[in-house]
Amino acid sequence: MCGLFGFWRGSGPPEADRLRSLARAAGTRGPHAHGWATPGVRHVRLGPVNSAALSPVVDSVIGHARLATAGAHDDLACAQPLRAGSLHVAHNGTVPGAAALAQRHGFAPETASDSEVLALLLTRTDLGAGVATLLDTLAPGVPLALLVLTDDGRVLAARRGHPLHALTREEGTYLCSLPFPGSSPLPDATVTVCGSGEQYPLATTAHLRRHQGGPQWTP
Repeated sequence: MCGLFGFWRGSGPPEADRLRSLARAAGTRGPHAHGWATPGVRHVRLGPVNSAALSPVVDSVIGHARLATAGAHDDLACAQPLRAGSLHVAHNGTVPGAAALAQRHGFAPETASDSEVLALLLTRTDLGAGVATLLDTLAPGVPLALLVLTDDGRVLAARRGHPLHALTREEGTYLCSLPFPGSSPLPDATVTVCGSGEQYPLATTAHLRRHQGGPQWTP
C-alpha cells in the first residue's frame, strides 16, 4: 500500500534531515512512483523516492510513494500528489466506483487513478467538516489515509484504518505513514486540520477484511 509524508509549516521551515527521513520511510511502501508538492508546485517521478531532492523544501509539503492499484505501474500520470484546482492531494486507499462517480458529477478525469475523482470532489468541499462528510459518503467504511495541501500552505490530514503518524514541533507538524521518533498516530477515523488543531470525526470505521481482504496495515 502507498506511503504518505508531509510537513505543515508553522513558524519556520522543516528540518531537512527529518523531512528526508520521513520521505525514505514512506518510500518503503511504494516503489512504482513518487512525488511531492509545495504550494503551487508539483514534482513527480517514476521509481523509488529520491529523498535528496527534498533538500530545498522550506514550505509546507505533502508527498506520496505509489504502490499501483489503479492504472499501470509505470504511468507517470497516476503519480501523486495529484493536482486539482487549488489543491494537491495524496491518497492511500481506493475509491469504489470511481468511473461511475466521475460520470455522475460531470468530471472528465485525465488519469487512470481512482484517487483523481476524490481530488476533484475535494475542490467542491469545505476543507473541514465537509471533508469528513465527503469521505463517509464517497467510501463508507473503506480504509484510507489522506493529505491535502492548499495553495496558501494549509495541510489537512485524514485517516481511517490506514496509518498516519504526526509530530508537532515549534516549526510545524511532520506527518508520515510509518511511525518515527517522537511521533504519535493521529486518532483513527478523524480529519485533522494541521496547525489549528481542529478535528472532525468520520462517522464510519474501517472494515478492512470486508473491503480489502487483508490485515489492517503493514509497517
